[in-house]
This record gives sequence, structure tokens and C-alpha cells, in this order.
Amino acid sequence: MTPGHTPAVTVVGSINLDTTLRVTSLPGPGETTLSTAQLVAPGGKGGNQAAAAAWGGATVRFVGSVGDDAAADAATANLRALGVELSGLERAPDAPTGSAVLLVADDAENVIIVTPGANRAVDPAGVAAALSAHPPTVLLTQLETPLAVTAVCAAQPTVPWRVLNPAPAGDAAALAPLLPGFNVVIPNRTELGQLAGRQEPRSLDEVAACVAALAFAGTVIVTLGADGAAVWEPGARTPLVLPPPAVTPVDTSGAGDVFCGVFAAELARHGDVAAAAAAAVAASAASTERSGAQLGPGALTRVRS
Repeated sequence: MTPGHTPAVTVVGSINLDTTLRVTSLPGPGETTLSTAQLVAPGGKGGNQAAAAAWGGATVRFVGSVGDDAAADAATANLRALGVELSGLERAPDAPTGSAVLLVADDAENVIIVTPGANRAVDPAGVAAALSAHPPTVLLTQLETPLAVTAVCAAQPTVPWRVLNPAPAGDAAALAPLLPGFNVVIPNRTELGQLAGRQEPRSLDEVAACVAALAFAGTVIVTLGADGAAVWEPGARTPLVLPPPAVTPVDTSGAGDVFCGVFAAELARHGDVAAAAAAAVAASAASTERSGAQLGPGALTRVRS
């Protein structure tokens, strides 16, 4: 994508260099366990979602921050290979590129520890300028950058689709005034419970109660892990439940990011929320059959439409 090209999707968010350690089972408190394999690869929720949107066929611009270090080149290599436009990526001279350590067990469950680094240095004014210069069809953001950045993303009424993945949920009270600025919110069960001020919902009825408690006027899409996703569009009395295809999971880390990125790409293409969510469920499920959180060129070709 050339720097002057109008993006279909702009992702504002975090970018990390991930170290994934495979383990037989996740260790308990005080327990030492040996890793069976190690993978160092690009990550960060923003980077993962931008990669998935580009894999989904969208022209993508990424806005964020990396350190002025060698890790920055490794963290952005896959986005460059996918053609993501990175002129909105700043270098923070006084902070390292963000990083994360992921423990992935043989049952595909995972634990993730993130060091934000330069992601905390994303400049709200720079984000506003980037969005003004190149307004996208879909703006997608998460919560691994300062809340002031989220506020800038919420204050973009001329962008047709403003999508928030509230992960990690963090301070729900501080986020609440910003939610009306978005027209699509995509939490998982845990994040939904935190946003609604309730226990994590287990049944679909409990999920529905949490969605109602949000009193959000836009579309709410709750990702349900192995159960797929449920979509509440404005005015609908019941959700559209989208079960995933049958897969054999190897690594579930990044599956939610694949969902968000592919959803954004599909939404930019045709504007059909239900169809975009269905495509995102299929891609997210298929992504669990491979290791690593970020899609690369040619990944998941069997589910791409």
C-alpha cells in the first residue's frame, strides 16, 4: 500500500515482539516447569489485528509506537510483508519496543504477560493527525495503548465504522464514557463481565444479561472461544449465534485478534455485520490450528473466501 492511499482499515494499537514458550501444562504458583519449544515472533493486539485485516484482503494502515531498537524491526517485519502501511508508526527514543511472554500448554490454553514499553508512548495528537489525513472506512482499536488514545478513536464521527476491542478491559468506569463513540464493541466473556460490572458470564442467558447491562446503543459481538460468537445488533431481541467450524486447537493465543482483524476487513468490504462476523469466526477457529499469535502471508488459505 502506498503512503498516500486511503486505507479501508486503520488499526490504532499496540505492537510487540512475542516470545512463546510451549509447556506440557501451565504451571501453578511456585511451580517450575520446562519449556518444550520456543518461538520469537511479532505480536501485540494491534499488530495481530492489523495482520489479520491485511490477510483478509483489506488495505491496512497501522498507527502506533515502537522503540528505537533492533526489536522494532523484528516486531514490524510481518506487517511489512503483508503490505500494511506503517507511516503512522512512531519511534519512541526513550522506551523499548513492547514485548510479551506467552506460555502455551499442550491443551492449547495460554497465559500472557505483556511489557507495554513504547506502546505507552503512543501520542494522541499523532493519532488524531493520522486519522484526519487518511480517514478509513473501519477504525479498529484495543486497550493496550493509553486511554487518551482510545478517546481520540472514539471522537471520529466521520469514520463510518468505529470498532473497539476492549482488551484488556482495565478500568471499566474510565472506559464507560468513551463507549458511545464506537458503533461496534467486541469483548470476550471476561471483558464483557468486567465492562458490565458482573461476574464472568457462562451461559448465553448470562451473556445476554451482561450485554443488556451495558446499555450500549451499537452492535455488541461477544467472542465465546470454542462456542464461536454471538452478535447483538441494535434493535434485535435475540442474538445471532455463530458456532465455529470443527478444528483441532494447537494454540489459542491471538484467536480473538484474528477475529477482530478479519471482521474489520470484511466490514470494510461490504458493511454486513453478520456476514463479517461469520467470516471472522471461521478464520479465528482455523487460526488455533497453528502456532503463533499473528497471521503471516499465505496463512489459513483453506478458510479464506
